[in-house]
Amino acid sequence: MISNNPGETVAVFVDGANLYHSIKSYYKGVLDYERLLEAAVAGRRLLRATFYIVEKQEVEEGAGARSFVYNLNKFGYKVRSKLLTAHESISPDGERTITHKGDWDIGIVVDMMRLATHADTYVLVSGDGDYVDAVEYLQSEKGIRVEVISAGQCTSQALLDVCDSHTDLGEISELFRRKSVGSGQSAVG
Repeated sequence: MISNNPGETVAVFVDGANLYHSIKSYYKGVLDYERLLEAAVAGRRLLRATFYIVEKQEVEEGAGARSFVYNLNKFGYKVRSKLLTAHESISPDGERTITHKGDWDIGIVVDMMRLATHADTYVLVSGDGDYVDAVEYLQSEKGIRVEVISAGQCTSQALLDVCDSHTDLGEISELFRRKSVGSGQSAVG
């Protein structure tokens, strides 16, 4: 991403679940979250960078999740997390099914609305088409420029059509590192 105005104020919103699934499906290596933020800000003045994660309740993942959140904070992200929730239902046939729910779509949109009078540009790191209406509103009613960073292969065409610019994760230089033990970088989970 290339900034045209270094005096511009930018807010970054990272949909961690969407990013995780994109990386897992389309890219090799470990994403450098510090480099991602640097690319999103692109020399502009950062108002806030928020990283939204959904955490599993499993005990053995606790230390890894804390380390991941610590690193995100160190890189400059404010981290918002919520627990993955399980819903159990029983079909008319008596079959028990469990579904999991855990996304931040509404929370991200609410945060975007809250900051609308404080930023010139938003960078949304997600390819989810659920953001289209919010993006259109922010552009037309609030005058906010909305840039998207995502895996192009799994980005909603509707989101691509409405955003002011799109950068594919694969186009950001030095974004992915080879997997190494003890690197302090981990996948979103």
